[in-house]
Amino acid sequence: MKTRMNVLLAATLLVLSAALGSSATLDISALPTQVGSLPATPGDTLRLDLTGAYQLALARNLNLHVGRYDLAIANTDVRGSGGIFDPNFSAFLNYDSTEVPTSTILEGANVAESENMRFGLGINQLLPSGTEVGLEWFSRRSKTNSTFFFLNPRWDAQIRATLAQPLLNGFGTVATRSRIIIAENIRDQTAVGFEVQVIQLLADVEQAYWELVATRLAIGVTQQSLELAERLLEETRQRVEVGTSAPIDTVQSEATVATRNQELIYALNAAANAEDSLKGLLGFDQPHEWQVRIETTDSYVIEPILPDLDESINTALVKRPAILRQELEMQRLQQNVKVAKNRALPRLDLTGSYAFGGLSGTSTIEGPDGQPITIRDGWGDAAQQVFNFDFPAWTVGLTYSVPIGNHQAKELLARTRWERDRTGAQLAALKQQITREVRFSVRSLEDGAAAIDAAVASRRLAERNLEAEQTKFNNGLSTNFQVSEIQDAAATAQFSEIRARVNYRKALAIYYGSTGTFLESKSVEIADPGAPDSAHDYWKDVKWLQFSSFKESNELVTIPAEQVNTATD
Repeated sequence: MKTRMNVLLAATLLVLSAALGSSATLDISALPTQVGSLPATPGDTLRLDLTGAYQLALARNLNLHVGRYDLAIANTDVRGSGGIFDPNFSAFLNYDSTEVPTSTILEGANVAESENMRFGLGINQLLPSGTEVGLEWFSRRSKTNSTFFFLNPRWDAQIRATLAQPLLNGFGTVATRSRIIIAENIRDQTAVGFEVQVIQLLADVEQAYWELVATRLAIGVTQQSLELAERLLEETRQRVEVGTSAPIDTVQSEATVATRNQELIYALNAAANAEDSLKGLLGFDQPHEWQVRIETTDSYVIEPILPDLDESINTALVKRPAILRQELEMQRLQQNVKVAKNRALPRLDLTGSYAFGGLSGTSTIEGPDGQPITIRDGWGDAAQQVFNFDFPAWTVGLTYSVPIGNHQAKELLARTRWERDRTGAQLAALKQQITREVRFSVRSLEDGAAAIDAAVASRRLAERNLEAEQTKFNNGLSTNFQVSEIQDAAATAQFSEIRARVNYRKALAIYYGSTGTFLESKSVEIADPGAPDSAHDYWKDVKWLQFSSFKESNELVTIPAEQVNTATD
């Protein structure tokens, strides 16, 4: 799964040229980059083909820029999750003093006084196998007023190695590396989510681009209709002057001109709104940037295609990011099941330690002349004994524990299994939904191709009809009202052809989106270096350490893809 998201090995920022020329492939960085600048100044006309619009949106869209940070944050979670295996260093130093009244001569003083100073160093680490190893150094200086201590003050020293190895619950890389595995999975899901965001942005840009094309063309058709109406009005006035038409005919023509003017205002506003919608998607965020005029250069005329339905469905079930994200979620939940199975086991821990100790201090003995002799040995002598391995000590043991009934762990395991199985059912439903979407999108292309043919034929007939009616009017065989009606019909036919062709371009974009080939069809690649390696990533592939990877007895049986493909509308 991860291969699909590692489109390129290094992240790259798309650099916009001043002309925004087309390129073979558009690369978009999946990680945070600088927001590109607008290659135009207020009052300029920015000529954009569809590829240039894609480039500008990929470089400047603020919502997409925010999405890059989500992926960067997910990367930190992957790196940080490996910190569970970081060695932990510790050090301590403390001092205490006590005075306690005594009730027996065995204490060696009426009031027992003691002073203690302790210090030590230690380092411990969790290994991917679940083993926890440690090494610690401990020293203590003790002083008392008791007469029964022949070393006073005294120094204790010890170095000790410890080991604790879970044999059931907590054993293996599945239990210890679960946070890393889940962090990598979430990172992959975030990468797929960013891909979905890119697809949605480019699809919105294409829809807005063609809507701007349609509204601009509508302005031309409306202006043409206005010119025809104004010419008809002028001809009618000339006829009234020479007495071949009644004055009432002028009123009809004037009303038509007024209606055309109103329609032109509506068309101009619709085009302005469409341009603002496109500017918003392209990342126009400064007041002066809204003063730049966008001029579209791509033609809306395209030769219709009729894709194969079965092939389109099979492609969608493999390439749709939504399916990939759901499959990654299944993997995450399966990991949760493995961890829950491990936690449901009893605890059986092997523990052991090996240490060397030393002891020294100040002692008083009787000399040959009967006088006391004080012998002073300090901390160095106790440490020397440790490093000479004079006094070894070791322990080894097994600890077994299990909650009676173990209901919490068992129910957690049952819950994680149900969550995984529910996601499997959602995946089957998603495949069914995607199959329906592809079927709808293919039909839309078929309908769109037929609509274009019908609209072209209708427009040609309407133009011929208008020419004929205009000739009849010039010969006095038609009226203003009839000519106006046929002018309306001709304009409507032109609108219908424009809308049919633009709708087909929109339907084609929807088809590519439904089959998961949108980025491929637009030659857009996401430059994503992939999930970073987590710290201490050793032993992850050792099979025998994957204790919970045995097959489950109740694995979910999902609906096969070939059965989903037969789903009807």
